[in-house]
Amino acid sequence: MPPPNGLVRPPALRQGDTVAVVSPSCPGASFLTEELNRGCAALRRMGFEVRLMPNARGARRWTSGTVADRLADLHAAFAAPDVAAVLYSMGGQHSAQLLGGLDYDLVTANPKVFCGYSDATSLLTAVHVRTGLVTFYGPALIPQFGELPEPYRETADHFLATTAVAAPAGPLPRIGYQVVDLDYGRREREQRPRDREPAPPRTVLRGGAATGQALALCLPSVRDLLGTPWQPDTAGRVLFVEAPEPPYTAAAADADLWHLGNAGLLDRVAAVVLGRPIGWTDDEVAGFLEAVLECVPASGVPVVGNVEFGHTNPILTIPNGVEVAVSGADVTILEAAVR
Repeated sequence: MPPPNGLVRPPALRQGDTVAVVSPSCPGASFLTEELNRGCAALRRMGFEVRLMPNARGARRWTSGTVADRLADLHAAFAAPDVAAVLYSMGGQHSAQLLGGLDYDLVTANPKVFCGYSDATSLLTAVHVRTGLVTFYGPALIPQFGELPEPYRETADHFLATTAVAAPAGPLPRIGYQVVDLDYGRREREQRPRDREPAPPRTVLRGGAATGQALALCLPSVRDLLGTPWQPDTAGRVLFVEAPEPPYTAAAADADLWHLGNAGLLDRVAAVVLGRPIGWTDDEVAGFLEAVLECVPASGVPVVGNVEFGHTNPILTIPNGVEVAVSGADVTILEAAVR
């Protein structure tokens, strides 16, 4: 079924709205109890009610449940009249298992804020492609809202600016620090925040200006869409591309970029915006950036790197389908993502 004409904006989030938490992929919510509880508490402090869907804390090998279990949670969350947002608990590797069974007509009839990142690429993109719904590549419950002692202010503020205000969110904020401490176990043992350091500035790899509808993708996850009915048309899009932290490597990112290029997804993009990589050496980052320039063949396509979205922290929220502008290192959301 082709997407409908025009963009479908979900209703803006309001104080008192219910956020349904789902786990379409990994079973992390079954054992990351402290992070889960902190994330729920953080959302409540932000003024929302929280509903953990029945299988959100499930565990079945490397997923939270059977395909039927996970689809049941998604369908129930979208069908519930009092639920305003559907939020990933965290990512994983298996969201694409749900693509064929998802009731896209149900989603179309019940547009809501649908947010996550990383492996959420599969469902966020498929829903957007099939229904026209604006989906949100942004924070998840456990890794962002479950930070200690609370979510980073920049993460929460931009999530609300994008999902709770029916107006353009404007320029993506520049954030002068980053969190590169990946020792979550130490954080929990010592009950202190992860370490921060000054963030590298955004990098203009290829100058210029362009506008287009945003589409945010995590490199290994977008492979699950290639050759399927849910593969996105990237022509004219501002493509937001990012990579996970180790053990995913710059070499793997290079291979995945070439795969996207060979599949034609980079041929006619309006611009490319790269998320700030974390956990790689300077040489690995340099190799990744070189690969991007090799794989985006059109010399007039702007490319900007080290932008604050994806697996970095703090994380900004990118609304899929909304018009954005790239000019040098500036990236600006030009339209409201919600109504």
